[in-house]
Order: sequence, then C-alpha cells, then structure tokens
Amino acid sequence: MLALTVDSAKNIAIAVVGVFVITAIISAKLMASVTKKAIMFLVLGALSLGVYTQRQALESCAEKVKNDVGTAETTCTFFGTDIRINTTLP
Repeated sequence: MLALTVDSAKNIAIAVVGVFVITAIISAKLMASVTKKAIMFLVLGALSLGVYTQRQALESCAEKVKNDVGTAETTCTFFGTDIRINTTLP
C-alpha cells in the first residue's frame, strides 16, 4: 500500500495541476480547431480544479484526524468517497 504524508500528497496535487496546465497549453498549440481547444481547456480546467479542491479537502481531513486522535475512527471524503481512518493510538 502506498503511504504518503500530507505534505507529499499536497505537493503531488500541485504537480498534477501543473501537468494539466502544461498539457492545456501544449494542446492549444497543437490543435487547429477552436472548438477542440475550448473543449480541451474546459476538461483540463475542470480536472485541475478537482485536484486542487481535493488537495484542500486533504488538508482539512488531516487537521480533523489530528484533532480526533484517540477516538475509534474518523471519516474523510476524497472525490466523493468516504474513507475511514483509524485514529486510535497503538
């Protein structure tokens, strides 16, 4: 299983947003049709926004987990999926 720290996950999210932006710029240079460019910009913009908002949700979830240490579990949401996190100390 892949284990990430909150900081590394936030950095990965920023990198993914950067990749989407660069892909949008490159695709705009390569595509001839204005309609295709607009659709590609909208799709990549939506993906970038989704990744960025999930980055913020990850940050708030980490804070929630930090505050709930010692309880049985904490539930966070990631892309609409509930994720249960065990917060009991060993």
